[in-house]
Amino acid sequence: MATVSPTLSPVYPQGELVVRWIWDNLATGDTVVGAGIPGQAAVAGSVQFTGTFGGATVKLQVSNDNSTYFDMKDLLGNTISTTSAAYFEFTTAGVYIRPAISGGTGDAVDVTMSLRG
Repeated sequence: MATVSPTLSPVYPQGELVVRWIWDNLATGDTVVGAGIPGQAAVAGSVQFTGTFGGATVKLQVSNDNSTYFDMKDLLGNTISTTSAAYFEFTTAGVYIRPAISGGTGDAVDVTMSLRG
């Protein structure tokens, strides 16, 4: 099993900075490193899950200490969790965000999170 760190890949649509974090090829059993959220970047956030799920459940989690993580909720209060390609929007004041994956075999899921402040 691998340790998967996020890659910071900012984009500038229409000249505005959007903080974008990407976790590539997550598999069940991987250790996933959280992304530190700068300033007010997560006032508006979105996450998309794509790839091969192989029966896996992937969710988004948040932490203030980068040690204890809790499941994130979308704008309607539902846990951000999926077993197939999906897109969610959220807002948070948390300091660290990471995806978590479990229960799959032969899974390789890409997680792309965009944050605006």
